Amino acid sequence: MKNREEIEKAICSISTLRILAAMGKQPSKTFSKYALRKETMLNERDVSRAIEKLMEINWIEELNLGRIKLYKLNLKKPKIKTLIEFLKKMNYI
Repeated sequence: MKNREEIEKAICSISTLRILAAMGKQPSKTFSKYALRKETMLNERDVSRAIEKLMEINWIEELNLGRIKLYKLNLKKPKIKTLIEFLKKMNYI
């Protein structure tokens, strides 16, 4: 996927941006969908769609613990670190 397409997919919606911001507050933490819903005030459908988009471009990772699925930022991607720094500098998180 081209760089521009990846970035547009990641931050083209309020839902994905809110999830990235919520996760960026504690980058090494794992989150359930419920925790992300609570933190972002998004509904279940919007959280699920945003997670799918972000997993598709490998910006977040899914940890499958049987019936429980947790999500975390893929900190191996330099773009994630840069985005989190930007959001912090802009006082978004």
